[in-house]
Amino acid sequence: MPPDSGLDPNNPTRSSFGREYWLRRCDGFLIETPTKRIGTVIGIRYGEAINEPEILEVRAGLFGRTRLLISIEDVTSIDPEQRRITLADPPRPLPT
Repeated sequence: MPPDSGLDPNNPTRSSFGREYWLRRCDGFLIETPTKRIGTVIGIRYGEAINEPEILEVRAGLFGRTRLLISIEDVTSIDPEQRRITLADPPRPLPT
């Protein structure tokens, strides 16, 4: 089966990996709400459980000059194929 067929079992974007898997690997994903683009994930922060992300660090604004911290509780969907995360609208940025 050709690797670009979309049915490649070795392609993790077509796998059964869940939300937690992709939250740990979402560096560089686009962050948006249903109405606008927010920015790009530049870091993942963990809390007490070192294997469970709690906060996404996002570069936003004109030229990416603004840094936002967004709780993973605001994540409504993750699309690994498009490298895109959708948040509740409006997101609730945390203090930096």
